[in-house]
Amino acid sequence: MRQLTYCHLVMEDAGFELEFDGEEIWHVDPADYRVRQRLPEFAADWTLASDLPSQAHHSIGTCFYNIPRCIAGENDPPESIVPLTSLLYTKRDVEIGVQNTLICFVTDFHPPPVNISWTRNGEPVNELDVTETQYYSNPNDFSFRIFSYLDFYPEQGDIYTCTVRHRGQEREITRFLEVKQEDPREVETAVLVAGIVVGFLGLVAGIFVIVMSKMELPAV
Repeated sequence: MRQLTYCHLVMEDAGFELEFDGEEIWHVDPADYRVRQRLPEFAADWTLASDLPSQAHHSIGTCFYNIPRCIAGENDPPESIVPLTSLLYTKRDVEIGVQNTLICFVTDFHPPPVNISWTRNGEPVNELDVTETQYYSNPNDFSFRIFSYLDFYPEQGDIYTCTVRHRGQEREITRFLEVKQEDPREVETAVLVAGIVVGFLGLVAGIFVIVMSKMELPAV
């Protein structure tokens, strides 16, 4: 269990959240100081204190108050800028024409923000099909991670991209996913061909063993 407060002067961004086993359970949105649950399916398992908004307000305020004083105390150290890594994958196995979700996972970067954009066959996707999480803090080194989700209907041959920009990278990073689903008839043909090849190799091996055994028989 980890309760985390973070803030960033340049972005004027902040967060106050509770995490369990690497997953955010809830966070307080500093825009209105309302509690929002990340995993509503587990809502019944968690009892949220009624004073969480006031706790968050005090904790975030303290964070912003302390940042300039910590910077001055450390003689204005350079900001730590860490480049990101990203992955692109689907939520479920791809079936042509069946609704699915593409997930662009961006992690290990510092500081926020990152800019994430999507394309389908070279054209920008409808923004209404895209959702993003807030920035989450990684537990080991306090770098950040974020998820971007694209709802889509797979069509054979479609190419999707997720492009991420961050000031820690000299160039943007783009991940590609091409929709491919094998034709069952092609799979059956491949299996049949493989069976024929294996059978032929078995026949050759059998003939070879017979020939070798005859050659090794002692002369009478």
